[in-house]
Amino acid sequence: MKLNSTYAAFMAALAAYPTGAMAGVYSCEIKEWVRVNDEGLVRPAPSASFKRQVSIDKETGNTVGDVLSAANRWEIVQRGSQESAFVTLGSVGSRLLYEVAVYEFKIGREKPLFISDRSHRGLFSAFSGICQ
Repeated sequence: MKLNSTYAAFMAALAAYPTGAMAGVYSCEIKEWVRVNDEGLVRPAPSASFKRQVSIDKETGNTVGDVLSAANRWEIVQRGSQESAFVTLGSVGSRLLYEVAVYEFKIGREKPLFISDRSHRGLFSAFSGICQ
């Protein structure tokens, strides 16, 4: 129940601000989705309809977006700085599902985004994009 109320509060806070205007939240857009194929090569993932928007709370690590919906717990493992990326991990119980990195060290408003997706057992994929 606490998770649902936390999620609802986070979503309400996001809705109250224009995209990218909230200082404590990364507002991101996914630009590409890739998977490792049977030959061990990284290739574009099959076309699938999903919302490309992702929001990341910089204080808690909570991450919201269609492609990250399986996780119910988020933990910041690296805060990010001029020398390192912001990294948060999404999981269910003890099972790691997502590793989300925002390249905080990149100079400028737009920061590269990388998401490692382990939510489908045995299938690994990655998403990339831009955050502000």
